[in-house]
Amino acid sequence: MTSVIPSAPVPLSYEEAAVMGQRSMKKHHVAIMIVHWFNAATWILEVTTGVALITSRLFSVAPAWFSALVTGVFGSRANLLTFHVALGCLWIALLLPYAIFGFRNYLRAEMLNFFEEDDRRWLVIRLKLILKRTTEALPPQDAYNAGQKAFALVVWAMVPLVAASGLVMAFQLVSTAVVGWAVVVHFMAVGAVVAGLLVHVYMGAVFPEEKPAFFSMITGNVNELFAYRHHFKWWRKVKLEEQAREQADQPKVGAPGAP
Repeated sequence: MTSVIPSAPVPLSYEEAAVMGQRSMKKHHVAIMIVHWFNAATWILEVTTGVALITSRLFSVAPAWFSALVTGVFGSRANLLTFHVALGCLWIALLLPYAIFGFRNYLRAEMLNFFEEDDRRWLVIRLKLILKRTTEALPPQDAYNAGQKAFALVVWAMVPLVAASGLVMAFQLVSTAVVGWAVVVHFMAVGAVVAGLLVHVYMGAVFPEEKPAFFSMITGNVNELFAYRHHFKWWRKVKLEEQAREQADQPKVGAPGAP
């Protein structure tokens, strides 16, 4: 590409695309990746043990063989419940500082601009593309696309409910009536997150177009071609910052040491 940074995506030549495909751009800090995979592992374990705990003579979420298998791994339902509660408390203790100190840089900076026009259009066009009802190009996106922002907002809204209701249930806080409502809130909030997770996992780990986004949570990087095509606003911002730094580093004409 030329040194002029375009204000909107432009078609790339084969040579330009090949060069950009070989260059990497830093997308995720190591702290983000650690929190992401800790959160993923915790949710897998908590959902698995939680589903196994929801069983009685009259109702169960999972088949009896699954509940028996998971309970057998832990030796008893009491041990299973203890593990579920202890892991949940650890999750809250480790995630709370991240939520507090990461609010400004992550949630407010990246997620609360969700209602931009390009985001709304992206969601509509993406749905039409999936249904094969349009061939319109997706609007340029920032570091996170509208789908990722939507999922993040669901998580940020539901996680406090999951944590608070879980603590009320685990330690039988306030009153029997409050504990009863906590059970309802806990199941609904977890269900909302799990529903979003199913889409998130499919789009990130299975959907071919988004494979670089999945691996970026392992390496921290995406190739520049992917960034240009799927996160143009972010790509342009990074390129403008790089250009500004390069210009600032160049000696000024007439300055001591300048040619």
